[in-house]
Amino acid sequence: MNPYAKTTKAYKQAAVNTDDQGTLILMLYDGAIRFCKTAQHRMTLNDLEGVHNNLVRSKDIVAELLASLNVEAAGELGKNLKELYTFVFNKLIDANVKKDMKIVQEALLILEEMREGWRHVVNQNKKQPPAAHLDPRAAVKTVNLKG
Repeated sequence: MNPYAKTTKAYKQAAVNTDDQGTLILMLYDGAIRFCKTAQHRMTLNDLEGVHNNLVRSKDIVAELLASLNVEAAGELGKNLKELYTFVFNKLIDANVKKDMKIVQEALLILEEMREGWRHVVNQNKKQPPAAHLDPRAAVKTVNLKG
């Protein structure tokens, strides 16, 4: 066993426990994209088991994104995300059954575009000051001048 494996695992677990929701979503996209690319590489090696395992992992991540989506709270955006996640999920199943590089590429392009959109949202949110700073009354403190 790699002596650094425990440290790496602990670091990743700490990152998941401390990151905000937007960053966690980016991490999920990164994983799904990485597994799709690995599946493509495994296709070039004719490693059918490797293709299957990586596409299943990518599909599982998309399923998690879909399951954690609150469509009602997100409104029209939530509805659109649900449709995209469902489409990618089905593409990954189809790609796995057919072992088709083109179908994997279609799913991968959508995942990469969605990840880029989320990256933009996360960066915008990090630039905005906390809500307390937006309300000047929140920073006002009363001082007792009575002796």
